[in-house]
Amino acid sequence: MNARTIPLRLSLLRRLRDGGPHERRMQRYIISGLVCCVLAWALSLAYLVLTPRSYTSGFVLVLPGTGTGSTLNLPTVGQVTSTSTPAFGGHDLSPTENYRKMLMSNRLIGMAAEAAGETADRFPPPKVELTDQTKLIGIKLTGRSPEQARTRAEAVRLGFLKMLDDLRSDEIVMRDTAYRTMLGGYKEALNESRKRLTDYQASTGLMSLDQYGSIVAGTERLRDMLRDVEAKQANLRAGVQSLTRQLGITPEQASLALVFRSDPLFQALVTQLAKTDAELAALTGTRGQNNDRVVDLQAERGSTVARLIARASELSGTKRQDVLKMRDLSSQDERARLFERLVGQIADTEAMAAMQEQLKTQLVTEQARSMALAPVASRLDDLRRDVQVAEAVFSSALARIDTSKADFYASYPMAQTLEVPDLPAKPSSPLPILAVAGGLAATLLILAALVLTWLRTALLQRILKSA
Repeated sequence: MNARTIPLRLSLLRRLRDGGPHERRMQRYIISGLVCCVLAWALSLAYLVLTPRSYTSGFVLVLPGTGTGSTLNLPTVGQVTSTSTPAFGGHDLSPTENYRKMLMSNRLIGMAAEAAGETADRFPPPKVELTDQTKLIGIKLTGRSPEQARTRAEAVRLGFLKMLDDLRSDEIVMRDTAYRTMLGGYKEALNESRKRLTDYQASTGLMSLDQYGSIVAGTERLRDMLRDVEAKQANLRAGVQSLTRQLGITPEQASLALVFRSDPLFQALVTQLAKTDAELAALTGTRGQNNDRVVDLQAERGSTVARLIARASELSGTKRQDVLKMRDLSSQDERARLFERLVGQIADTEAMAAMQEQLKTQLVTEQARSMALAPVASRLDDLRRDVQVAEAVFSSALARIDTSKADFYASYPMAQTLEVPDLPAKPSSPLPILAVAGGLAATLLILAALVLTWLRTALLQRILKSA
């Protein structure tokens, strides 16, 4: 750096610090300030004059955001539940934000431009405002006239609602198609399950578990009846043994006596023998043993006894010598009643024995049948359960087709118009207050700049001193 350069730099610093001659400094500041202020206000005026007028119309949508649910009970099959999650139930999903993107989509702008009779490239995008902590969506659109602004806003509103309806309808159609495709598979599985069940029923003869239950119940009833018959038979046998001891005969003799008593020829011979004995007893006491009539009666009695023994042999199948003893069983009233009681109990015992044998035979048959049908019934129950499960799945899918249509607003919540597009009374642009505010702000900035420039001498001196 040479000696000439240093004085030149000091001269420039002094001119910058002092601003030239003092008498002309104030004049230059005033002229500069006036020129800058006039330029700023000229720009504000140009904004008011040259900016084309535009009007803003808007509307407000509100989203209820409540979830709905429905339950369908199918008797003997099951239950179908259709529940929609509330639209605002998750923290990571906001329907209002989704709707904001949809309102600004090219699809909606194209639909709204077509409805308003404009082209999509000249249609302004809507301005969407979301209010925090609310379910409100504000939409605003501009136009060259109040009517155009309202027309555009109404076109956007109707287009947005129509687009939501189209999306909901498309979702229902797609779900319905998927459900029906799935329903065809369920129906085929149900038909196969039913065919397996009917084929098994036809091959085994067992139609239902109720039928098998009836067979098992019948076996238990036979077992109970057999126990009752055995108890009654034991009681009758005890009574027979008691009566035989009282009458002094065996049950076999009592049974034969019952047979003899029911035979007319045997009873006639018994009656004839009784008359002969009575007459013989009367004549023997008055005429003696050698009387001709007594001798004839004794011969007649012997013949009658022989005929009784022969008849008894015919009835019993064996030759019996105790016929006269069994004839005397009913000779007295008390013994006759005991005999009749004995005979009745013997008959009941034999009937119970026959019934017992029959019940035992039936019980063995039914037990074998129930045991043979046990695995068949188990397999039938499995097949029946498969059919019930297939029916439940098919019925649930069929019901789901209808219940899925019940909640039309599941994926896309209902959007209601809280405020319809209005007809703006005054333009939204240009704003006179904005032009005035801009002019005043520019004026204040210009004055601040002039003041700082005026005070630069003191500022520079401080800077140089500190350096």
